Amino acid sequence: MSTKLRLKETPEERERRKAKEERRAARKKQKSGPDLHFDYANEVEDRQWKLSEPIIYRTPNDAGASYNLETEPSSSSRRSGKRGDPKPVNYEQIQKELEEANFRAKLFDAMDDDERLDSIQARFNAYHVPERWQDAGPSSDTNNPNVMDEDEYAEWVRRGMWERRHQAEIEEQKRQEKEREERKARVKNAEKERRRMENDARQRHREHEKDISKRAYDAYLSAWSLLAARGLANSTLRLTDIPWPVHSSPAVITTITPQAVSAFLFSDLSETDKPRKQRIREALLIYHPDRFEKWAAMIMDEGERQRAREVAGTVSRVLNSLAEQ
Repeated sequence: MSTKLRLKETPEERERRKAKEERRAARKKQKSGPDLHFDYANEVEDRQWKLSEPIIYRTPNDAGASYNLETEPSSSSRRSGKRGDPKPVNYEQIQKELEEANFRAKLFDAMDDDERLDSIQARFNAYHVPERWQDAGPSSDTNNPNVMDEDEYAEWVRRGMWERRHQAEIEEQKRQEKEREERKARVKNAEKERRRMENDARQRHREHEKDISKRAYDAYLSAWSLLAARGLANSTLRLTDIPWPVHSSPAVITTITPQAVSAFLFSDLSETDKPRKQRIREALLIYHPDRFEKWAAMIMDEGERQRAREVAGTVSRVLNSLAEQ
């Protein structure tokens, strides 16, 4: 069995081994992060409560210093030379300082974020888009050179020089644009006037037709008044002497329709005239077959008499249908 020969460490080897162990301990301590520990390195001095934190996270009270636990020696310890019991630790004060250190750390992190955003914004602002390529939108002081950057001022100068060189062309464009606007206004006014004239013509036509209907209805009432004044004795009639509630000749029964009778009786109605039902009722009292027979008997021609009875019957049926509506 072979044994390894161990030689005694030389002072140089001992120093290298201690330095290697110290570096290994420092790396392990750096990986483990900040910690709280008591330092018992010097028993002669007071025990100290040290905070292994970087100086940036320290509060002003503990920067470059440690938390000292002051002791108050008793009378017996003074006589014997021994140390007394330490004072109670003020944990609330330590907690406040730790919270302040945490706040300072977050504040520095926020400052780093702001600096990063400022650098990004500055990088994007380095790219300038000329105003002529930007979207049209509301802007203020667009022609004020005092608020322009270099590119906007150069564009403003170029535009002014181009306008001075092409003044005649610009004025011609403005003149043509003005003529186009005036021509469009004239066309619009002419169209408006045409619609107004058409409306006036339609209104006059309606009023004219209403006036004709009113005169025809008045003549219809006057004719029946004259027939009633003549009486039945020694009177002879023809089919054309009898008033009918239509505008056309009653010789053809097909002309007696609800539309024709309505147009004759109601087209001239106004708020001051008789109601619609009253006009229908008055016409029924005339053209009812039983009441109309006295007028039919006054017609000497047998053919006309029979035709008058048929027309009166048709008028009576139309009036009854209008009364039911």
